[in-house]
Amino acid sequence: MAYNGRLAIIAGGLGGIATATGRLLVNHGARLALLHAPFETEKASSIVSSSYESRHLDQITTISCDITKPEDVNKAFRQIEDYKAPVLQNVLINAAGYVSLSKMEDTTPEETRKNIDINLLGTVFTSQAFARMYLRLKERHGDRSGGMPGGRIVNLSSQAGHVALPLHGAYCASKAGLMGLTRSMALEWGPLGITSNTVSPTVVWTTLGKKAWADITVREAFQAKIPTGRFAEPEEVASSIEFLCRDDSGMINGADIRVDGGFTIT
Repeated sequence: MAYNGRLAIIAGGLGGIATATGRLLVNHGARLALLHAPFETEKASSIVSSSYESRHLDQITTISCDITKPEDVNKAFRQIEDYKAPVLQNVLINAAGYVSLSKMEDTTPEETRKNIDINLLGTVFTSQAFARMYLRLKERHGDRSGGMPGGRIVNLSSQAGHVALPLHGAYCASKAGLMGLTRSMALEWGPLGITSNTVSPTVVWTTLGKKAWADITVREAFQAKIPTGRFAEPEEVASSIEFLCRDDSGMINGADIRVDGGFTIT
């Protein structure tokens, strides 16, 4: 299997896109370390049990981690490093996210910080911890990648990183910043053996997406602006994320895949 012996770390690991991606990776032999917010701790086990096939449960561990706190992230990654001895070809998927809608002039400092902290700073901290772990493993065990990039980072961005959306000022800023961050990671860490890329979906038809877009009139008005006429399914986004994790995607670095039905070309 493509990911046998490898560990996929998914920040925001209990969400719709994260779960679709996790299923895809574990079906191809990966072990999963799912980072989740502390408030999700009590339900983490039941979510995993209901989201994955029973034959895969021993390949999955859940770790409580506030990704906006560097000390929490570092603690989580120390735990991950001890989790069945990760290899160099590990994967980090940053799928944690936050969005709130308000007029620019009414957006509170608290809401602005929440968007930036979770969508951008959280990715900074997890990616730094991943890179440091990679370098420690490389020094400890030697570079056994055969000249191929050994690590993969895929950050979940958004169409909001490409175009302005009304009432999404802080969110757009955080996702645009995330794309700039990812390109910088690609430049600095590519020579070390880690590729970094983003995936930018439109609205995704997850459980939360269905609740947010329950009003059929509002939903159809937005879908009319998407050339394909619909929202994305979680599995479609997951497929793009998994593609960037593959060994034969090693020359894709600093790129972005738009899973938006053409919304950002109009």
